[in-house]
Amino acid sequence: MSDLGRTEYITFDRAADFYDATRGFPEGQESIIADLFAQAGNLRHGSRVLEVGIGTGRIALPLARHTGKLYGIDLSRAMMERLRAKAGAEAIQLSKANALRLPFRRSAFDAVVLVHVLHLIADWQGVLREIARVLKPEGVLLCGDTHGNTLHSPVFEPIWTAWRAVFPEGKVERIGLAQPVAEALPPLGWQPLGEPRRHTYTVMRSPQSVYQALAQRHWSSTWQLSETELAQGLAAVQAAIQANYSEPDQLLSLQVSFEVQAFRPPQHNL
Repeated sequence: MSDLGRTEYITFDRAADFYDATRGFPEGQESIIADLFAQAGNLRHGSRVLEVGIGTGRIALPLARHTGKLYGIDLSRAMMERLRAKAGAEAIQLSKANALRLPFRRSAFDAVVLVHVLHLIADWQGVLREIARVLKPEGVLLCGDTHGNTLHSPVFEPIWTAWRAVFPEGKVERIGLAQPVAEALPPLGWQPLGEPRRHTYTVMRSPQSVYQALAQRHWSSTWQLSETELAQGLAAVQAAIQANYSEPDQLLSLQVSFEVQAFRPPQHNL
């Protein structure tokens, strides 16, 4: 994507050092979530699977055990280097590539995996067109999404209410898709297959850990903020924590669900 405009996409080079610690699944959950993808896509050993935005391999590594081999593309070389250093990485063929110009022939894959990517790319519809191109006629797009995590848990709503008061909708530029993928695809002709497959697990987070994550810019939504803007947001968050949580460092239980939905591509792409 080097020839695209600066705001056409967000890369995760700066997140490579902390991505697994802040986005990884609790111990033991990876294989269960990989099972969701395998079941939703009817994947088996020998299935040709591509993950767009493979990152450090939190989805791909456990999923590769179902397929025998898996392909992945990402813009961040630093993220993929993290993947290459992990056990099992030899089962994954990696390419530094543009999601808008996938380096694969038409009808190359039985399934394409897409998790938390489209909100990072301005022309997200173009990504979907490329995915449709590389899917086999009977192939499926497997979309994964998280519900109830730190960003969306009711437990931390006072924090996010304070943050949104400083950065209301429209003040912080959105790069790509602003709604859940499962809602955006059907109007574009993508056909959901069956019901979503869901796994629920528990994570522990404290209000103060949310403050620290914002202060350390762990979320991509903070990367475009100036130091002054970030300080304003942090001040509002700290005030909200003091007003709403008697023990800011106390770990609170969050019920998190990871959901996988399979889609057939639009018929005009077949």
